[in-house]
Amino acid sequence: MIIQRPRGTRDFLPEEMEKRGRARRAMQDVLERWGYREVATPTFEHLELFTEKSGASVIDEIYSFKDKGGRDLALRPELTAPVMRMYVSELQNSPKPQRLWYFGNCFRYERPQKGRFREFWQIGCELIGGSHPDSEAEAIALADSMCRSVGIRGDIHIGYLGLIRSLLARIAAQHRPAIMRMIDKKERADLTQMLDEIGCSHIGLLELLDQKGRGALDRAEEIVRELEGPGKRTQPVQAVADQASQAARAEKPAGRLSARQGRQVGAELDLQEFRETVDLLQAYGVDCTIDFEIVRGLEYYSGTVFEIYAEGLGAQRQICGGGTYELASLFGGRETSSTGFGLGFDRIMEIVSPEGERNVPVYMAYTPDVKLEAVKMAAELREEVPVVMDVMGRGLGAQLKAAAGAGARFAVILGREELDKGLLTLRDMSGGSQESLSLADIKARLKEHFSDM
Repeated sequence: MIIQRPRGTRDFLPEEMEKRGRARRAMQDVLERWGYREVATPTFEHLELFTEKSGASVIDEIYSFKDKGGRDLALRPELTAPVMRMYVSELQNSPKPQRLWYFGNCFRYERPQKGRFREFWQIGCELIGGSHPDSEAEAIALADSMCRSVGIRGDIHIGYLGLIRSLLARIAAQHRPAIMRMIDKKERADLTQMLDEIGCSHIGLLELLDQKGRGALDRAEEIVRELEGPGKRTQPVQAVADQASQAARAEKPAGRLSARQGRQVGAELDLQEFRETVDLLQAYGVDCTIDFEIVRGLEYYSGTVFEIYAEGLGAQRQICGGGTYELASLFGGRETSSTGFGLGFDRIMEIVSPEGERNVPVYMAYTPDVKLEAVKMAAELREEVPVVMDVMGRGLGAQLKAAAGAGARFAVILGREELDKGLLTLRDMSGGSQESLSLADIKARLKEHFSDM
């Protein structure tokens, strides 16, 4: 019986790994040019790390288990929480801002489909400790630059949670989670019906969601004036958040405050900051659409949020999501505003063809009587270029045939006659020409060729 791979996972053959490697290197180059440093976290963490701040949809999809010591652990469903845990543990006292990037596999038990798997890879970053407009604009511009590095011209949509939550403050608390979920999932018919049923169709939420672009920002400013006017029907959004936090503490007197039990985040209504973010993006040369339907599914976001969409993925067009959040206090640290994003690496690989040729190694061919010397020379050549040797016990002719079949551009040939002369034969496999050269000359020749690729 042949054992099949688990559903929702994949095997990556060499050609696919080469393509993925080129895409990752292109994005890594962008990240490093922007001053970000790579970090890595464990594949599994304490389950509490994710249940403290994730929405119900994520919690339902977590791969969780007990270890032999009875501890509740989970395979990471995303990478922001582990990085922030690491920040609180290791980097909290370091100079700010901290610019960190990461690449890793994540796990969620969801229905596999095009561009969506149960094991998937993310590449992303966290900008920790910067001011809101500056950090938000940098993060969005960086995400756009990373997409462009692999040939994607994404459609960027940005929203502002402070305004959405101030509108939701007009609605009874028990209805807000369902409404946020409907907005996030773009379930407009269900949202309209619910607002009618609870008598809140008048608050301007649907009208705001229908607006896109600069018109949305203009309408948002009108709503702010209405909210701040003398006849407003609700408390300031921060007062609502404070009340929620107090209620959560009453239910949970000890330990960290859960994001799902009461958010203590700085989601104050400050549309001027959002406008500054938009203006900074224009200075970066980034085109974006203002879209207050962008609210993100995770509950820890507190300011500007954004998503990037690309063609070629069917209904699942989103390749990137992120925004401003406050998580450090949930993990026992001092609260620090942060902005970050994650790019769905697998979705990106569905639609890109990173430029670059495969680096086919040089083939070291030899006669059996000089095998030891060939091994030594191959080791020396590998200091400059990739080299493979035969391990099948084939004769010289069969080795050269294998080199041609593998697409090798060059073969270095060593026999007794070449060894006695202190020379090797360098054969150009594309044309068949060859010449006798010293090992040093061959190293220089091959180094020049590979550096031009």
